[in-house]
Amino acid sequence: MILWCLLGIVVGVIFGIIPGAGPFLAIATLYPLLALGDVVSIVTFYVCLLITSNYMNSVTGILYGIPGDAAAAVTAHHGHKLLREGKGHMAVSNNAISSSIGSLFAVGLFIAFLPNIYSIFKFYNSTIQVVIIAVAILLLMIFSKQAIWKTAILFLLGGVLAKIGFDNLTHTTWGTFGIDYLTLGIPFSSIMIGLYILPEVLKFQNVEFKSIQKITKFGYSFKSLPSTLTGSFIGFWCGLVPGVTNILGSYLSASFAKQDINKIAASEAANNSGALSSLLPLIVLGIPIVSSEVLIYYLVASKGFTFNIDSMNSFYSILYYIPITVIICLLLSWLGFNHLAAVTAIYKKYKIWFSVGIILAITLISLNIYPVREWLLICIVGTATIGFFIRNWDTFPVLYGYFLTDLFWDNFRRVLIIYT
Repeated sequence: MILWCLLGIVVGVIFGIIPGAGPFLAIATLYPLLALGDVVSIVTFYVCLLITSNYMNSVTGILYGIPGDAAAAVTAHHGHKLLREGKGHMAVSNNAISSSIGSLFAVGLFIAFLPNIYSIFKFYNSTIQVVIIAVAILLLMIFSKQAIWKTAILFLLGGVLAKIGFDNLTHTTWGTFGIDYLTLGIPFSSIMIGLYILPEVLKFQNVEFKSIQKITKFGYSFKSLPSTLTGSFIGFWCGLVPGVTNILGSYLSASFAKQDINKIAASEAANNSGALSSLLPLIVLGIPIVSSEVLIYYLVASKGFTFNIDSMNSFYSILYYIPITVIICLLLSWLGFNHLAAVTAIYKKYKIWFSVGIILAITLISLNIYPVREWLLICIVGTATIGFFIRNWDTFPVLYGYFLTDLFWDNFRRVLIIYT
């Protein structure tokens, strides 16, 4: 088991530092190897992979301002800003320690609520999801650092792009204008590249970085602890909700914090807490609620095993490997932390090439995964054109709008059907 844990950590580091990769691509790549393991070994590998890739996604976001996935967008946005201000050590250390607290907090809540875990899932329904999402949207508007009308336009832009395509609930198309390609929808990777990453890269090419001295100790401030605990709690409950998971938990938790450093603490605690709690619907009910869990579900099903509330006892041993993974991730953060000044100096010197290289890497990975490559390429070019003209805006609300709008309307329509 310890070998599967270590394998998950190594693979998490590799796929975590590659923007756009993450757990799904890692499992898909290693699928034949994972098929050789037993059920508990596969889930152990996945848990360790999940924790480690979350760490590395955020570190990449802090260094280059480019999130490894949607859940790391908050940390990338605020962490890279601190890096440019000469406070990169604070961003990295808050990321590491808050992530650790979030992971351990999730384990604690899992143990605490285990006797009544089935009842907890009965509490969640479409009405609760609508309320959670509506609160998140409201907080986005209230705490936006730019003019509300700009935030509203960007949020609506993300929402409109999310709605284009085939509607699985009504089995109709929206906004396609009879164009076959548009029925496929606008891929999220094109939104992230064209409307978030590109404007951020263009915006910061002329920004001067303050020097970062070699740091000998973590710069975590205990003033961030309330934000960390708040994020851990919110992230855990958001992680239990299908379709919401740790992405909304990350955004929602950061909305309650005011300073950049506290937003990182809240977001990362929520991200890791939610990532682990999102496993519970799979283990307890046999319902995978994120794409990577679908692969794990089929791997386990191929061995004749069924996830249900009676099979939970098989996975108690995995809880011991979470603290081990957290400690190793903290060590990795510490090792990278000592070289932060050197890495930043190289990035300052070659930042345009770094940025272009990362954008190309994300584009190539996305093209390799997406089934209709020419359509994805068209979408990237289209969104990049829009992104160029709004490069001086804070385009982060576009990601919010894309993720939340579709989810909100799907649940809202279910609520209307239920009550009418």
